Amino acid sequence: MPLSFARKMASDKDLIKKSKTATTRTSIKGGGNNIASRIQAIISLANQRLAHHKDDYIVIRTVEELRDYINAGRLNDIMALDTETTGLNPITDKIVGVCLYTPGQKACYIPINHKSYITGQRLDNQLSGEQVANELRLFDGKYVFHNAKFDIRICRHSLGLYIEPYWDTQIASKCIQEKGSHELKDLHLALCDSKDTESLTFNSLFRGITFDNVPIDTAVLYAAGDPIKTYELYEKQKEMFESGEYDGPYHVFTHIEMPLVTTVCDMEDRGICLDNDVVKYLKEKYHKIHDERLEDVKKALSMYDDVINTYRITHTDAKLDNPLNVNSVQQLAILFYDILKLQSPDRKSPRGTGEDILKEYAKGPHKNICEAILNLRQVEKLLSTYIDKMPQIVLDDGRVHCKYNQYGADTGRFSSSDPNMQNIPSHNKEIRKMFKAQDDYVLIGADYSQQEPAVTSFLSDDKDMQQAFRDNKDIYATIAAMSFDKTYEECLEFFLDENGNKTDVVNAPGKERRGQAKSIVLGILYGRTINTIAEQLECSVNKAQEIYDTVLSSFTGLAKFIKQSEDQAIKNGYVETAWGRRRHIPDMQLPKYEFSYISNRGHYDPLAFDNPTVEVDQKTVARYTKAMDKARYKKDRDNVIYNARQEGIKIKDNSYKIAEAQRQCVNSRVQGSAADMTKLAMIAINNDPKMKELDFHLLIQVHDEVIGECPKENAKEVAERLSYLMRTAPTELIKLPFKCDCSCTTNWYGEEIEL
Repeated sequence: MPLSFARKMASDKDLIKKSKTATTRTSIKGGGNNIASRIQAIISLANQRLAHHKDDYIVIRTVEELRDYINAGRLNDIMALDTETTGLNPITDKIVGVCLYTPGQKACYIPINHKSYITGQRLDNQLSGEQVANELRLFDGKYVFHNAKFDIRICRHSLGLYIEPYWDTQIASKCIQEKGSHELKDLHLALCDSKDTESLTFNSLFRGITFDNVPIDTAVLYAAGDPIKTYELYEKQKEMFESGEYDGPYHVFTHIEMPLVTTVCDMEDRGICLDNDVVKYLKEKYHKIHDERLEDVKKALSMYDDVINTYRITHTDAKLDNPLNVNSVQQLAILFYDILKLQSPDRKSPRGTGEDILKEYAKGPHKNICEAILNLRQVEKLLSTYIDKMPQIVLDDGRVHCKYNQYGADTGRFSSSDPNMQNIPSHNKEIRKMFKAQDDYVLIGADYSQQEPAVTSFLSDDKDMQQAFRDNKDIYATIAAMSFDKTYEECLEFFLDENGNKTDVVNAPGKERRGQAKSIVLGILYGRTINTIAEQLECSVNKAQEIYDTVLSSFTGLAKFIKQSEDQAIKNGYVETAWGRRRHIPDMQLPKYEFSYISNRGHYDPLAFDNPTVEVDQKTVARYTKAMDKARYKKDRDNVIYNARQEGIKIKDNSYKIAEAQRQCVNSRVQGSAADMTKLAMIAINNDPKMKELDFHLLIQVHDEVIGECPKENAKEVAERLSYLMRTAPTELIKLPFKCDCSCTTNWYGEEIEL
């Protein structure tokens, strides 16, 4: 039975196996003296660019020196830590050195696994990983990191050292301002006093070699500055947080994001088992489908043989395979735009061949070829992204270890990569079945029922919506009943029996009303336009607007919430979640139109030496503002802008940016609050003593859903406890009766097991 590292065990470090799929920063190519001379050149250049740090840092080579340094850290009760490694995979790559900094000391570099780039042998006069780990265990103060997850995991796997983080400057940076670069050196240059004048990254200095080949004297110049930068950035962030201007983000940082770091480390270390039998079945099935669809493409493409061959004759320099390669963007563009003379429906992509464009073309005479290409792309994506890829990235423990970014979206939502476990198509349940619980375990999953509408009822303080949740009613049927002046029962998707229980008999009118209400509510929450809502309802835009207005007039709290969210963004430049997370929406503060005189065409003031161009007079501004507001369609606005240019006036139309920003206001607050809520649940689950006793391990998070594994015999108890922890996690703030449904399977989306 494969073991992973979601729980601290004394023997964990002895169970780590190296994988053939190790991800290193770069690989060294070539051989012999060529490698040595190339490395020497790289090192020489790096030393020149880092020379100004030669007196700033120290190298620690003995246990006594390290112990003295850690004792200094204990006196301060705080220390910044950074690691240098052979690559970016904490499981398969190895640690090369550890950097430390504590106030009052020079930053230090502790070499562990440097080797001679000539002989390949480990250099002498370095501490062992075990020695470093033993001394670091003596430090009982606060650890400060930048990207704590990586350093914590590399210490677990390379040193057998488990660390609880106090502060992560990368996460703090995202809590303060989610946009922009969150790289350590960029942040330090922007916020702190620095001797550096540029952001020197690993690749800008050592591209082509791994860090264990870098001589120690050079390594210290590059690496030892990072913990100082981390600590100085921490001090700056702490000052900002404690200023009173960032109370909401500070709460999110201390109560949600930092407690979550260890949970995410555990999930990534644990990984999820790959079912080789399912993978084999899917490879056979989908490669056969691929071959069939490729034939469909060739057949559809043969209809164009004459025009393609004619084009080849007249354009001898055209790079067209024979037969034409439909996986080539350039060759497809030649087919559609040069041979077939089509006009792209997307102005921004005049020679585009993307999915949306092909779907548009499929509505016309070129339906067969477009649908054939789309069908082929669909199966190729499944093969390349999932079916063929998973066996290549599975480690020797039989598990796939994806990366989770706990602040993956500007709203605070999770994201994942390598592979993206949150983007595995749910409509194709076969793909998710590739993932399973380890032997003698089962997967237990739980998701929040109507999470975002519940969060909305809290944020909007809509009493009717809140009461519907307290009464355990379907929220969309409740909204439909109030909006369309019908009874609750008349708006349910299914009829009820005499005891009030749901039957299997569909209530067609009720289903339609409920669907309309749901489309409107989700349209509001996801920032959809009326046009999009109309498409989903399969009705006219006017009808969709009518339904939209009806719903909002019935739920006044919802209408006020929309206005309040937009006002918050206009006033502050950001909106906040229920827990205080910020999403910056600066476009809400833009003026609808900006007016300026075109260079050399405006009024000139000879006394205004610094700025000879003055503002456009208010009378002209008012005239063109009225004309722009009156223009209903884009072409009409373009005409107004053109006429203004003839008068020497430039009009910048920000209305589209503002409209997009308006759609983000509500969505950011609701989606961000839902993300905070799920994160609180994950923290509660991972830290719960009972769940540890039952040997439950979180594996996957997909927004409102979490999935983990536990021994079969504990499944029933785990499911009950999991549901309880999720339901109660947000109730300190949002006092609503949340509902969480649990499922038990051996494979993800597999046949459900009765508990």
